Amino acid sequence: MFIFETVLVAVWVVALATTLLNIAFIPRLRPVDWTTQPLDGDGLKAAAPLPTVSIVVPARNEERTIERTVRALLAQTYTPLEVIVVDDGSTDGTGRILAALAAENPKLVVVTGEEPAPGWLGKPWALHEGSRRARGELLLFVDADIHYVPAAVATVVARLEKREEAMLSLLPRFEMHGFWENAGLTQLAIAAFTIIPVWLGNYTTFVGLGIGGGPGNLVRRSAFEEMGGYETLKNAVVDDIGMARQIRAHGHRTDVILGDRLASLRMYHGSQEVIDGFTKNLFPALGGSYLAAAVMLVLMVAFHFAPYVLAARGDLLAIVAVVLITITRVLLFARLKYRIDVAVVGHPFMTLLWMWILVRSVWMTGVRRQLHWRGRVYEKDWTRFGTRKP
Repeated sequence: MFIFETVLVAVWVVALATTLLNIAFIPRLRPVDWTTQPLDGDGLKAAAPLPTVSIVVPARNEERTIERTVRALLAQTYTPLEVIVVDDGSTDGTGRILAALAAENPKLVVVTGEEPAPGWLGKPWALHEGSRRARGELLLFVDADIHYVPAAVATVVARLEKREEAMLSLLPRFEMHGFWENAGLTQLAIAAFTIIPVWLGNYTTFVGLGIGGGPGNLVRRSAFEEMGGYETLKNAVVDDIGMARQIRAHGHRTDVILGDRLASLRMYHGSQEVIDGFTKNLFPALGGSYLAAAVMLVLMVAFHFAPYVLAARGDLLAIVAVVLITITRVLLFARLKYRIDVAVVGHPFMTLLWMWILVRSVWMTGVRRQLHWRGRVYEKDWTRFGTRKP
């Protein structure tokens, strides 16, 4: 037990160090409308030709959020811009809302999506359809539940052009309500900031450090076409990370920024939506490997839940581990403006919730060999991050 608890403490010392490095070196951008008021070091020269940005949004049954999302995109201060929304077979009021918005603003292009072609998942297919209509030199792929501040596009374009990278991904501010949303969704930040040296990925082309996200993947058309477009991501369950890794596989750099001042979203409403949403992609994100799932389950028990059990028994090293976990969470949650009370008490509850999601994901997408999402059921014909173009 002493050896295990020593390892436990060492693991959380490393996790704390990784978190501190990510907090310190992942850039946090503030909104800058450099197209009208260029500031030294904050953007490009206003006199330079501005690249056209095509924003592509897949929308399937998004009546809850689509109007707010699209209006915010159309209100961007960056003017060489078009917004393309693909109505992916919606059965709710999404199509009616989009038609009304398109009648108001000529910058909005609404594409009536077709059913996915054989071998395609729905979201990559919708993004593929939208990308084929896009005219821009820069492509911004955005989920349908994101709210951008007016200067968001100008700010991320400035960052991309200044660093001359192929792709930029934006980490938004999460809106979370109630205990279980706060306990469950914060796992994304814990995984990204305590395990992965995301900051290091901004200075390398190592494929395994490629990070992307539905809140915003801004990519150069040249890099997008070189990677093979969405043809290489047609059956990718985690297509946003897949794009970053596909681009890195071709030798290009990608960038990750903390954009909580630029964009926000409420990803899921309530614990059941959290469970359903991650059930569809957690096991596929592990490559559909039962061994990887078993290892992950053991690690969750050993390093995230067991410390609290052992600490309650009075084991000194376990108490040290719990203190390290709490310090790590408080520092991270303070940086991301999450609830501090959940930082202090939420870790074991978060772990139990994600253990259940993992077991459920293995059963649904592994044993039953089906992937359920937004009224569609896909048989097991998916990949984790897509297939690289030769």
